[in-house]
Formats: sequence, structure tokens, C-alpha cells
Amino acid sequence: MTRKTDLTEAIHYLKQTLPEMSKRKIATTPENYAVWYEYTIGKNLGLKAHIFDLDKKQADYTDEVNAELYAKYILCSTEQAEINKLKDSVRKIITELLENLNDEGEQLSDFSRTLQQFSAQIQDVSTSDALQEMIRELLVETRKREQATHNLQETVCSMASDIKDLRMEMERLNEEANTDSLTRVRNRRAFDIALDKAIHLSMHENTALAVILIDIDSFKQFNDQFGHSIGDKVLRYVASSLTQCVRGSDMVARVGGEEFAILLPETDYVGAMSVAENCRQKIARQPLSDSKENKKLGSLTVSAGVGSYHSRESIEDLMRRTDACLYQSKREGRNKVTGESDLEGNLSEDFTWI
Repeated sequence: MTRKTDLTEAIHYLKQTLPEMSKRKIATTPENYAVWYEYTIGKNLGLKAHIFDLDKKQADYTDEVNAELYAKYILCSTEQAEINKLKDSVRKIITELLENLNDEGEQLSDFSRTLQQFSAQIQDVSTSDALQEMIRELLVETRKREQATHNLQETVCSMASDIKDLRMEMERLNEEANTDSLTRVRNRRAFDIALDKAIHLSMHENTALAVILIDIDSFKQFNDQFGHSIGDKVLRYVASSLTQCVRGSDMVARVGGEEFAILLPETDYVGAMSVAENCRQKIARQPLSDSKENKKLGSLTVSAGVGSYHSRESIEDLMRRTDACLYQSKREGRNKVTGESDLEGNLSEDFTWI
């Protein structure tokens, strides 16, 4: 992207961000600015849906509400020490920007007064020399104003570049904090955040949403028989197989030792059951071996539970029902997919998604 494009975008978003904050009476702190800059860009759908709900309820943007938006959609779950470094950088950029805008406003006011003085004085000019001198002074003042505007443009362009670098660093930190180090799929923390956002979107846009919980059958015995090193390879294999079964907008996460979850936005119950069954079959029909140690490991199976989101229900209710489906698959012999319509008996009372 060119410097001219950077400058154009920075000014474009600046012109939109501050009025959005002003009409909601939100203080222009670095944290609040980061939230509303992200909102103005429009790519964070979870944030847009959350703010839409707040505006619809005519909610007050209190310090607590602003802090929640910042924590949920800007901080996410990046390590606090790294966040503090980034926050200091953002604070410095925003402070410098606001100072420059304030200086610009004062200089514009000075230039306006200068023009008014010239306008008044020109009525009394009677000689060409005096007129020439006035024109010379006006040209000097205009060039000063031109240079000041150029300097502000350079400052804004430089800040746009700095903000882009900070954004890339934030994305890198979020990627590390939200990725399971062994399997390289998302971790439980990332799944919880994504599920919360997906539910907001589902409520806002009235779209389907489903969750699959998958557990590797008899994994402890497998680990005991072949060792933890091969057990780790199996976990990576399962994570890779599940990833191959889903679309780009879906999420695969490792949420426990040998338990995985799949988040399926815009997918109804029938579609989620199909995905779960495809995953189960893909893993079951692939005989495993360790080529490095020339070992045949036999076959591996998984059990799955499928739940679909019901309007206005809590995350805990959705996950408790899905977990009960997984438990029923285990109870009925493993290597099976159970959906909520197949659920028998009461939901698991011991399950708490916290």
C-alpha cells in the first residue's frame, strides 16, 4: 500500500471515528479510540453486532461498558504484559495525533485572523508598492500554512504506518495466545471468544449456528500402550483430519486433553450432523502407523456430540446439551455421533462450561 493510500485511509477513518465517539459521549482515550477505530473499519463483525445491540437498547456507554468492549474485542486474550507494551505505544500515537490536531486547529485560527486583517487593510492601500508589499506578506503567510498542512499530512501518514505495525504485532500475539502449541489448531480460550461472538451474530442476523464436541476413544489406553510421543502425533493427526473436514469460516479447537470442538457458523443441525459423521468416518477408516519406528498402531475412533444454538439460550445451555450428546455416544459404545434430537434422559448435571 502506498503512503498516499495510507494517508487517505487514516484521514477517512479519523473523520468517521471521532464523530461516532462524540455522538455517544465517549471519552477519546487510547483504549476507547482503539475500539471505535476497529468499529469504523467494519471488519470486526462481533464488535459491530455488540454495538448494534447496545445502540438498539439505547444503552449508556459507561466506563464499564467501554472497558468490556476493549477487553473483549481489542485485548481478546493476549498476554497482559505484551498488551501493556502495545497499549503504551497506542497511547503515544493517539496523544501525538490529538496534539497535532489541536495545533492544526490553532494555526488555522491564526491564519483566519491574518486573512481578516489583510482584508481590512487592503481598503486603505493607495499605492502599488504598498499593495505589492501586502501581497508579499500574504504569500509568506500562505506558504507557512501550506508547510504546516504538509507537516500534518506527514505526521498522519507516519502514524498510519505505526498503527499498521502495531496491528500486525497485535495479530501475531493473538495468534500465539489463541493457538494450541501441540496441534496448532485453536485452543479453548480462542474457542470461547469465537463462540461468544458467533452467538451475538446469530442473534443479530438470525442465522443458524451449531457446535460439535469430539473425543478420541480410549486415548489413555492408546497412550499407555504406545507412549506419549506417539500420543502427541495422534493428537496432531486428529486435529489435521478435523480441519480438513470443515470450511474456512468454521473453527476447530482443542478444548481438553483429547477433546476437540468445532464451531459451525451459518450451519443448521442437519448440516452439523453431516460434518460430524464425515469427521468420524474419515478418522475411523484410516489405519495408523509410525513410519519412524515402523510400528502399526491400528485404527483410531472418535465419538461426537452435536448441538445447535436455540435463540436467546446461554452458552452454558448449548454446551451442556452438546456435551450430553457426546456422553451418550460414549455410553452407547463409542465411534458414534449423537445429535440433540437423539438425546435420551437428562442432561449432564456435572458439566459446567467455564
